[in-house]
Amino acid sequence: MKSLTHIDTWIFDMDNTLYDASTGALDKISYRMTYYIADLLKISFEEANVLRRNYWNKYGNTLYGLMTEHGSDPCGFLEYAHDIDLSDVKPCSVIRESIELLQGKKIIFTNAPRSYTARMTKHLGIDRCFDNVFTIEDADYLPKPYLEPYFTIVEKFRFDSHQACMFEDTEINLKPAADLGMTTVWITGKNREPKEHSPVYVHHKTEKLADWLQSEINTKLPR
Repeated sequence: MKSLTHIDTWIFDMDNTLYDASTGALDKISYRMTYYIADLLKISFEEANVLRRNYWNKYGNTLYGLMTEHGSDPCGFLEYAHDIDLSDVKPCSVIRESIELLQGKKIIFTNAPRSYTARMTKHLGIDRCFDNVFTIEDADYLPKPYLEPYFTIVEKFRFDSHQACMFEDTEINLKPAADLGMTTVWITGKNREPKEHSPVYVHHKTEKLADWLQSEINTKLPR
């Protein structure tokens, strides 16, 4: 398990990381993505759902698959897919207070669009906790886990990747971070089957971000 005492940059994914996955927010987005695909390609909802999953697995997110294979407009897709009610997503004071206590630069790095990220972070009460935000538009729609956005975020915000820690609920998105020297924390969520052995690029793991932050800040990190 890698030490955190050298970390001066904290990088957070947003969905299912800065709030609990049990809220179902991503399920709502996935449903709207599927409906959009069905309407766009004039196929059944069931066929569109299979295609959405296939694109996510092949390209890292559904949007990049649609852009690559169908030349889809990213703005229309993102706006429609992320037009969801956030009332079921409950703000967490532990996450907000813990992030405020972290020493160093704090960045959101998400495959979500800019407008939705702004709306979600404001809803969670954490919009003022971060120094920078890097969304899918900033990556020219190339999603994690492609390596290029990781290089871009390091260059854009000028930090040493070997002194950075990244939090993420999608395990494979941590591999490029680890390859660049970052310390990684996998937010597993309570519904995932625990693996006997985590990949070498996962340095820490926890079911919930709030629990991990509270434990680390109270026991190990400088304040």
